Amino acid sequence: MKRIPALDSIRGLLLVLMTINHLVWISGGNSVIQLFSLQPLGQFGAAECFVLVSGFLAGAIYSRPTLTNADVRGKAWGRAASIYRYHLVCLMVVFTWFALCSAYLPSAEKLLQPNLTSFTHAPWSSAVLSALLINKPNYLEILPLYIMYMLLLPALIAGYRRGWMLIVLLVSVGIWLSSEYITSNYLGSAFPELPLQTGYFDPFAWQLLFVSASAAGFLANQEGFSWYSKPLTVAAGCIALVVFLAHHGAFLSWGIHQGVLYAQADKPELGWLRFLNVVTWTYLIAVLIKHRPTWLVFRPLSYIGRHSLQVFAWHTVLIYLMAPMLWSQRLTTHYEPLVLICLMSIWIPAWIKESSDPMSAVKRWCLGGGGAVSAALVLSLVFRPEPIPKVVADAEGLAPLTIKMVNIEREGPVILLVYGEGDNLSGMPSIHANGYSVEQAKAGIQLKALPEGKYAIFAFQDSDGNQQLTMGAGGMPMEGFGYSNNPALQGPPTMAQIQFSHPNEAHQVIQLVNL
Repeated sequence: MKRIPALDSIRGLLLVLMTINHLVWISGGNSVIQLFSLQPLGQFGAAECFVLVSGFLAGAIYSRPTLTNADVRGKAWGRAASIYRYHLVCLMVVFTWFALCSAYLPSAEKLLQPNLTSFTHAPWSSAVLSALLINKPNYLEILPLYIMYMLLLPALIAGYRRGWMLIVLLVSVGIWLSSEYITSNYLGSAFPELPLQTGYFDPFAWQLLFVSASAAGFLANQEGFSWYSKPLTVAAGCIALVVFLAHHGAFLSWGIHQGVLYAQADKPELGWLRFLNVVTWTYLIAVLIKHRPTWLVFRPLSYIGRHSLQVFAWHTVLIYLMAPMLWSQRLTTHYEPLVLICLMSIWIPAWIKESSDPMSAVKRWCLGGGGAVSAALVLSLVFRPEPIPKVVADAEGLAPLTIKMVNIEREGPVILLVYGEGDNLSGMPSIHANGYSVEQAKAGIQLKALPEGKYAIFAFQDSDGNQQLTMGAGGMPMEGFGYSNNPALQGPPTMAQIQFSHPNEAHQVIQLVNL
């Protein structure tokens, strides 16, 4: 199979989108850029597309007729070993960075801790289990998926060559259907005594993407195989259009909103709607490449797409290193430019890998990596967080709590609700409930004597004066709202997502979300 430049550009675009989303998510930010980077076309995102493209290329490249099954096994397992080496380097850098933050940057440690909970509670066993691909901290779970799928690839191709493709696909579908049961009853309970992180993506669900794409890649090498069909193209276009319109609120009057869609397009378990949506768009893009092969080719994206492993590993380390700096600036006007500056560094590993310069690869790594680290240090020094006053409880265990709100875009009072550790977030809080003016909310509201403990905050702007967060016909909030810790949400938050410790975190800044 000849190299398809458009696929390199698509992989490059997916790497850009994933880097943007991960930089924003890990730093607790909220950016207008995500209108374009986060599921713009429907109920699927860059990760699903990336797995599909990788599976197709793996199936096409490793099933070439000139390769025997033994050749396929050697090459695929060699690729898995290469991915594993990059994964180990990422783990080492991230764990070392977290250890340094624990010793010298307590505010950065607090930010990174939710992504490395297992390493926080049991560092040595977590490091060992992570190296064994059992423990998978946040943003470090993708490469283990690829290792697992590349180890499986020789068996898949052997099955395809024996004419068992339908059986392989049926088994894959069966595993997908039972994935949640497998994960909850076996994978999650393998080490009950350890705070194990099994990863955001269910590997037994997401294998369906890789297996089905690898089957398509295998078929692409078969002479006489015809996949293009006008009726199928029309059907795929209709499905894609309907989901696109629903995704952007065209059917809210019928009660079809994001909550309804996501229930059928669950991301960790790869819901059926997510799979159908990404497959239909993949088919439409394949049709476009067939008839207009140069339309999707963009050289800067192709440049990084050709070296997706190196770029992806780089981005994994990048988001952890840049998270503290971006977190400190997440509520400022220059947050988006800083995200884009960090994004530009993902072209460095591609240059290191591809450069025809006579200097050695080691020198290129030193120059590129050293330059990126130096730039990161400069950014971290220039954009430092404002010092947060330390609050100490008095002899009775009481301390003030200050709550400041930003991104208030409308008129009307701001309702502040402070919940205790045992409260129900769907009910009234036991600690505090009151309304404040916009000026008071922006300047900072102080609750003067709160006992030490864990609390959670919910705030919303009561623009219509009905004393509650008004919901639209589609179930989406019509007024500005926000929570402590400013979590990235795809639905109502849990207490764990918004809870904080007082008085250690006695200064809360809440960014209101205006949909």
